[in-house]
Amino acid sequence: MSSDIYIEDCDDDTDAWLIEAGRSIDEPEGDVRRLVTSISAGLGRVRRSARILDTDDEAVAVSDRIVKQLIAIGVRRSVQRLVVFASIDGDGRTVDGVRIGLIARYGDDLAALSDSIRDVVDDVLIDTIGSESSTTARRNITVRWQDVYTREWLT
Repeated sequence: MSSDIYIEDCDDDTDAWLIEAGRSIDEPEGDVRRLVTSISAGLGRVRRSARILDTDDEAVAVSDRIVKQLIAIGVRRSVQRLVVFASIDGDGRTVDGVRIGLIARYGDDLAALSDSIRDVVDDVLIDTIGSESSTTARRNITVRWQDVYTREWLT
């Protein structure tokens, strides 16, 4: 397959097409632009290596990045909210807690949504690292909300 799109330093036709498509997308408007800017501002930070977590089955290795990604996907599917912050807390390979940050909408019942999100996190922890390895973390799930307009964390 040959492409008529040329991107300097890009040997793969698919990558070149994706880069070109990304360049042609119109800028988002208003609130969406602010939200995207807020989220993407932290993407340039240096990433630390993934942390392998203890699991109930020693033959299974799961990293904190995988768990965070599965939580974000589960939350998005369950309550249609964007996860803007996720942390799997603990020392070494243990998991002591999970902190999740999301974008709130006006009129949301934050208490009910937080309970639903805790249920999603609980399920992901059991499915990925197991019920025994996640016991402490499942009792320590913190959900925080960020205002869509001000980007301030709500208390």
